Amino acid sequence: MLRSQRLRLVNRQGDALRLGMNWTEEDLGKPQVLVDSVYGMGHPGTFHFRELIEEVSNGVFEAGGKPGVFAVSDICDGVVQATSGMSYSLVSRDIMAAMVEIHALGHPHDGMVLISGNDKSVPAHLIAIARCDLPAIHLPGGTQLNAPDYVTSDEMWPMGAEVERGELPEQDLENAQRNACPTCGACQFMGSASTGQVLAEALGLALPGSALTPAPLIRLLRYARATGKQLVTLIEENLTPRRILTRNAFENAIVLHAAVGGSTNALLHLPVVAREAGLDISIDDFDRIHRRVPVLANVKTTGRYPVEYFWYAGGVPAVMLELREMLHLDCMTVTGKTVGQNLDEIEQSPVYFAERLGYLRNLKIGAKEIIRPREDPFGTYGGVAVLYGNLAPGGSMVKAFSVPPEMHVHTGPARVFDFEDEAVHALVGRKVTPGDVLVIRYEGPRANGMPEMYYASAILSADADLNTTTAIVTDGRFSGAMRGPCVGHVAPEGLDGGPIALVEEGDLIEINIPERRLAIVGTGGERQGPEAIDATLAQRRSIWKPPRRRHDTGILALYERVARTASEGASIT
Repeated sequence: MLRSQRLRLVNRQGDALRLGMNWTEEDLGKPQVLVDSVYGMGHPGTFHFRELIEEVSNGVFEAGGKPGVFAVSDICDGVVQATSGMSYSLVSRDIMAAMVEIHALGHPHDGMVLISGNDKSVPAHLIAIARCDLPAIHLPGGTQLNAPDYVTSDEMWPMGAEVERGELPEQDLENAQRNACPTCGACQFMGSASTGQVLAEALGLALPGSALTPAPLIRLLRYARATGKQLVTLIEENLTPRRILTRNAFENAIVLHAAVGGSTNALLHLPVVAREAGLDISIDDFDRIHRRVPVLANVKTTGRYPVEYFWYAGGVPAVMLELREMLHLDCMTVTGKTVGQNLDEIEQSPVYFAERLGYLRNLKIGAKEIIRPREDPFGTYGGVAVLYGNLAPGGSMVKAFSVPPEMHVHTGPARVFDFEDEAVHALVGRKVTPGDVLVIRYEGPRANGMPEMYYASAILSADADLNTTTAIVTDGRFSGAMRGPCVGHVAPEGLDGGPIALVEEGDLIEINIPERRLAIVGTGGERQGPEAIDATLAQRRSIWKPPRRRHDTGILALYERVARTASEGASIT
């Protein structure tokens, strides 16, 4: 008996309440499908979801189910960037996941379709899918079309800094702002939003080819209706997420993460999704897999093209076909078929690639220019490296693929900032010396919600004198659009007394990506041996006092008390 029908036998009032919403008696006996989305007016990535909700619901109806529409909207990292609102971004992931859990398990639902496409909403939905273990499919919300001259909204930050310095006319910035987001959908680069959509499909939780569909295309509505219909089939077959979310499925997702040069924020999200599925996936799994998987996607921000073109070139299935022998092809997916079976069908389809590649023919761009062949990759190794050392005994991460080769091994004097704002003022005011290592601390999960240090990293990467000479090290995190020598997720964080709290001006900081090391190697501008460094840090620790708490009430105060470390996903569960 369906879960919904068992619960009807317990609670007779529920039927009366549903009939009060114009349900029919026949509806009451159908499979009950939660259609939960992040529809709202926070940003272009959700504003177009009404039609998707309607089409998913139509698909559920066609297959004999009854949809129940709910929503928990998200906030936009781009909108709250560089403000106190950014402190709410990461914790919003866990709150959204909890609300979907409440909707799914608090009401008598038999399965769910979750619609999202952005930075924290996609991981929130993946966490909820793993936690609730009801038959479920994720519908990716798609991507924006590219803007004139390939301008993207993340470019507004360095442009804004140029305006503040008097180096750029304000009219140029205003023109870029007007045109950077020409349609709804996720931003046009392989940031956290686009990466999340790729991972949902790579895990087997979204229909093949659905990630990063250009939002204005009717094809996205067709995916929505097909998703609703397929969800009812999953209920009938009792194909639940725990049968899909195996360790091998997560390894497939990390392979795709490497191949598309995905956002570093995935290192915060996938381990939490895995933990909800009863699995242990760590940041070391990312490092291990990224060492052997090439970057194939020539897409922004590190590459040339918007992710709209990635979809035209074949999207996730095209990358999977290039890396087929690196994947676990026997993993089950929401189609009711394995990854290998899905790829065989797509490869043999007379429609799949023909439909998409025609868009590239219009643009006179070859598919292999955007999704490169494995024998001629865009980058030899995956995008992320995990660094350890006396500055990050619990680990840290860097998007190595976007770091200039001359900065893969770098030692420089520390410039210490207790808040990102201080570092930003120094960068905008050109008070940073080439070669410096900017240490931005007390921005970790418990200290301040682990905001993105994107403003600082964007100014650094846009500065010709600094972007190949100067680095940032922080216990905060970075935007998926981040470029340049930026090391984040330093654990333990400063508030917990991690070594980053003990760094002083002029300490020598070594970043060594090939050897996966992040360490203090000297004090007062002089190199010293490990024993001397340990003694200095012990002396500093004996007099160190944690800073005053920033949040005494509200969700951030709760987050400060219970958040895990960045290496564990910075989650509240």
